[in-house]
Amino acid sequence: MLIWCSGHAVIVLLVAALSTAPAYTELIGLYEESDLLEILDSTNFNDKVLQGNTSYVIEFYNAFCGHCIRFSTPWKGFGIQVYGWRNYVKVGVIDCSNEINSQTCRDYEVMAYPTVRYFPPRPASSNIGIEFTRSFNIQVMKDFLIKMLQETQSSTNVSTLCDIQPFENVIVEMDSNNILTFIIISTPNNKIAQELIIDFCPVKKVKIISVLNSNTGLAELLKTETYPSLYLVEDNNQFTLLASGNNKTNFTNTINTYLETVHMTPFSLFDITTTLYNLLFHKDKGSMHNDNTVYLSDLEATLRYSLEHEILSRSVISGESLNALNSYLELLIECFPSSIRGKKFIKLIWENTHLNKTVSGEKLGNLINNYEFLLKPYVTKHSWIGCEGSQPMYRKYPCGLWTTFHTLSVQASIKNLTTFNGRQVLQTIAGYVKYFFGCTDCSEHFMNMATTIQTNVSSLDDAVLWLWSAHNQVNQRLTGDVTEDPMHPKILFPLKVYCETCHQNGTDEWNKTEVLKYLKNMYSAISLQKTPYDNIDSKYDNLIIPSKRSIDDNSNYNNNVFDEEEWKIDVSTCMISYILSCSVLMILFYLLLVKKRCKKNKYIYFILGK
Repeated sequence: MLIWCSGHAVIVLLVAALSTAPAYTELIGLYEESDLLEILDSTNFNDKVLQGNTSYVIEFYNAFCGHCIRFSTPWKGFGIQVYGWRNYVKVGVIDCSNEINSQTCRDYEVMAYPTVRYFPPRPASSNIGIEFTRSFNIQVMKDFLIKMLQETQSSTNVSTLCDIQPFENVIVEMDSNNILTFIIISTPNNKIAQELIIDFCPVKKVKIISVLNSNTGLAELLKTETYPSLYLVEDNNQFTLLASGNNKTNFTNTINTYLETVHMTPFSLFDITTTLYNLLFHKDKGSMHNDNTVYLSDLEATLRYSLEHEILSRSVISGESLNALNSYLELLIECFPSSIRGKKFIKLIWENTHLNKTVSGEKLGNLINNYEFLLKPYVTKHSWIGCEGSQPMYRKYPCGLWTTFHTLSVQASIKNLTTFNGRQVLQTIAGYVKYFFGCTDCSEHFMNMATTIQTNVSSLDDAVLWLWSAHNQVNQRLTGDVTEDPMHPKILFPLKVYCETCHQNGTDEWNKTEVLKYLKNMYSAISLQKTPYDNIDSKYDNLIIPSKRSIDDNSNYNNNVFDEEEWKIDVSTCMISYILSCSVLMILFYLLLVKKRCKKNKYIYFILGK
């Protein structure tokens, strides 16, 4: 029994190990509770969106995506401007860069960022939402939202919203429940009537009716000359013109004036000026690193996010995207500066993808999590150090991805790879950007630059220089952009302070021979500093320099590195435990069978006698 218990314990431990996923829940999001938006995640999405009684407009975003950062300003403004409509529609956000939301974003087939979708009240679980017009013009988004609300109102009975459908009759019948009734007549493209109906919907005993100029019978009675126009409806189908022109504030003030005449409380619009300032510009400063050091911690943080989030954002990986993934994994195996554990980790992932025609994102995620738990492939704590931004929205993964790409190209050149040539290295990088990088805008720009690879790259050194030039083009394009970290401005690198010989004397031309030498030195001497707060006495002693050492033989970090013998011992131990457990189970099963057979024989002897 003691042996069985030990075997059972081994099985329990193995099951627990294989079912445990490492947590990666660094909260970086672009939005806060004070932004007056619904902050959604995997724990509240179903309750709020699928079970709620209001419509939702949701931005699925990636906190590292430059276009998402740009879009966050108008999206906050949009959320504030329709905040008063929250009884009927809510504006929400969900951060797909946070691992806890990965499954939700995958379930809703979010393939690019930012993605904005509209959901009616209580949508079916299979409803992935309606694509919503995304614009930096808030009025454009408000108009599209009104269109969605109109369609929802006409197709369901769930909405509690006041009637925003166009009035089609000629006679306006007075309702005794309403003290005041107004008509706004406008053209089909103008949504001022619907906006005011929704604004004033919470105000009891006030009714606003939307009329289109195509309702010729009523338009003739109103004798409208300017659209839109606001009328007060009086007895006997009489109308009094109150205001004209496309001025919502004027219409609101006019309606409020009439509310006061009947001793009703005027409707107050939400004051957004101070709120907008506080939401968009009041941020804390973060820590910064200003040197040109490449940190292994940044590279490992990038690799982890790439493998465990960006790639897994697809529910199914097949065809060209699967080819791109396999090529990317092969390049990582060859060139990513990792320990033996790390290389084994990447190779095991590749072994599970390269022979398949399709790969499930969910199953691949479970596989990656299990391998990470068992192998402990990372040397550092994968914290952002060199790529840390002054605020949570800045740098991090995009910076880390550029750093990783430069490192891969430089390592390929230094190793003089035969499995990849210069074009293939860049095409592999471009394949990853095209199919997996979450920022759609960034991906499109990179793929436009990638059209020059075929004609400008013929060697591994060319690949290093092409990527450097492309990075500088991006920096130049984004100078002054809202995504730029003010404490880390976009510059053409390397600066003279780091490489004076890289700059031709007195000109803007680059000395590409010196630039190549600089890049090879920079992206091959990698710091093993584990966290931003480590006190490192000797910077040189904590670098990986190919001519001197590798991660695997660094004496300062032997406890974190798997050598070949340790790997063999651990694998052997796992196999022995597995075989022993199976043997114990088989013996136990055999003993149970024998015991049952003995009981059966005794019963027969008792009946028949000896």
